[in-house]
Amino acid sequence: MDESELLFNLFYILLCMVIIYPPEEFQRLGFTIEQLFARFLGEEYLDFVGYHQRRTSLNLFVHSCLPFSYFLIHRLKFSVFATQEPLEDFDLDPDFPMPQEAVAFKTLTWKTAQRFSVLAVLAMPALIFNWHQENWRRHPISKALSKYSITPGSYSAVASEIGIEFRQPEIYKKKLNSISSVIATQNWIIKTTMYNVHFAHQSNTSLSVAKAETYNISHQDQNDTLQMISIIVRPMRQGVSDFHIRINALEFRNLENRVRRPIAIPSNIQLHRNVIDRFVDVFKAQVAQNPIFPDDATTEKCFACMLNEPNTKIHKQCADFDRNGAPLANGACCSNCYCRPMWCVECLARWFAARQSDVDREVWLEQKCTCPMCRAKFCVLDVSYITTTVDATNSTQSQGTEEDTNDTT
Repeated sequence: MDESELLFNLFYILLCMVIIYPPEEFQRLGFTIEQLFARFLGEEYLDFVGYHQRRTSLNLFVHSCLPFSYFLIHRLKFSVFATQEPLEDFDLDPDFPMPQEAVAFKTLTWKTAQRFSVLAVLAMPALIFNWHQENWRRHPISKALSKYSITPGSYSAVASEIGIEFRQPEIYKKKLNSISSVIATQNWIIKTTMYNVHFAHQSNTSLSVAKAETYNISHQDQNDTLQMISIIVRPMRQGVSDFHIRINALEFRNLENRVRRPIAIPSNIQLHRNVIDRFVDVFKAQVAQNPIFPDDATTEKCFACMLNEPNTKIHKQCADFDRNGAPLANGACCSNCYCRPMWCVECLARWFAARQSDVDREVWLEQKCTCPMCRAKFCVLDVSYITTTVDATNSTQSQGTEEDTNDTT
């Protein structure tokens, strides 16, 4: 094997890896099988099941052509246009025993691999053509869906239901890697892979965490870690196989909130949380220790998440001293905020954390931030939970009554 042939082999191996496992750069440039053949595949949004039937068949055909393409290019490059003189007896390595047998074995292996590559190119189209008959009824995806159908052997109704749910805006879709993704609709949990798609109906499916793997991203910061969670999806439907979902621990809660079935977590597995989530818990604990601020009840939603009711008020109640007791400069002091309660404590904590430096995580709670609306500077001591004026008045009256009772006694 000369140098040019070695470089060709390395280049073709790299090309195959890029085709089978396209990196993010190729995906952004549109150099993937799905993007190059987008007109043939159609829109996933309009025909979910049909799109993946065509996608998996196309992947199988393109990948089966890679070995044949290698042998074809190799033959044109190194066998037809290249002339190689046969080795003389004195050119053979004297330390290499039985060169004739070794060359014969290499030739036999090479020709066998060539024949298998040709067989693959001929067999895959025949297999795909067989799948395509009768509206893809023999495709593995169709067979999997037919097990959920009321009518034996028919999958059209189930495919239509999945397509309708996939077009709804509240679905969860996350790309796991370059070749697979997970989708959670109202009633289905779906995992797409290179050659197949796994389906599980949420009404008769159990989910459990199998294992958690933690990796250190940075050698300098031991807290900078990545945790991957492996979830086993076990459909109770007869004939439907289990499948695994390997997802980032930071995405675990999003998936858990979108599925209707609980995800069982063994007691020996501890899920990691990111820095922001841990800071939110500490922020809430500190706000709970601050005095409660009386304010009129409001029925509006949080200005950020639009889900929770506003339950915090920013008003100055801290002392203008640093940790050493020295007075702060005028520009570093907190100021009064006259905005009405508009934020829940979790959104305000996330706003506070987003305005801090990633380098000084240990002292985030001692730092200051500005009000999202009026830009008044505040610290965590200036944040209080709110209570209605009626509740505050009743609480004051109750305390006064108790004091009078104690004085009378």
